[in-house]
Amino acid sequence: MVVLLGIIAVLVLVILGVLLYHNQAYPEAVEIAGKMERVGKDYYFYGDSGIGFLIFSGAKTDERAYAYIAKLLHENGHTVVIPKQLFSLSMFGTKHGQEIMASNPKIKKWILVGHSLGGMPVSRIAAARPENLAGMVFLATYASLNLSDLDIGTIRITADHDGIMNNDFMMRYDGNLPHNASNIMLQGANHQGFAAYHSTSGRDGKASISWQEQNEQTARLILDYFHL
Repeated sequence: MVVLLGIIAVLVLVILGVLLYHNQAYPEAVEIAGKMERVGKDYYFYGDSGIGFLIFSGAKTDERAYAYIAKLLHENGHTVVIPKQLFSLSMFGTKHGQEIMASNPKIKKWILVGHSLGGMPVSRIAAARPENLAGMVFLATYASLNLSDLDIGTIRITADHDGIMNNDFMMRYDGNLPHNASNIMLQGANHQGFAAYHSTSGRDGKASISWQEQNEQTARLILDYFHL
């Protein structure tokens, strides 16, 4: 019995460790996040353009790692929201994302941004509430549902040094993207460079550009694509 209880205790600790750990945001991103408004546990930059960006983070990644790209998207007057995710897993964020959209009626249209695992809630919300969307952005990820019939502006941005999300794997799901989707690959970029965090996996490729430059290129591509 003592041995069994010991095994159960170890398993509980392992499970808790897996659930609670996350990739730590860089200090620069944490500092920017500290200047964002907090609504509940979510991070907000408020704008007056009537356009809102909703950013879904990658798996097990501190949401604050997306504060710099949020700031860049906000600088033209747009509202940007980074939802706090349960256990830092954005696959649980679909319902909460819809709640954020419903609770901000001044935002006339939303652009959903998903990095890595964040492509899942983007796909689910788009399938359920396409009328509320002005666009979708897939960063190093793919549409997990068939969205090919949707007439929504969509851009997918990938990285040529991505060691986490295989480009051949993503191409298998190309048919799920809206027919008008644009695909752009950033040169010298990697997976974690779409945010600002220390990756615990050690599998990502080595970028030849800084994460700041990758964030800046990404934000500019998004703003130009949607004419913002």
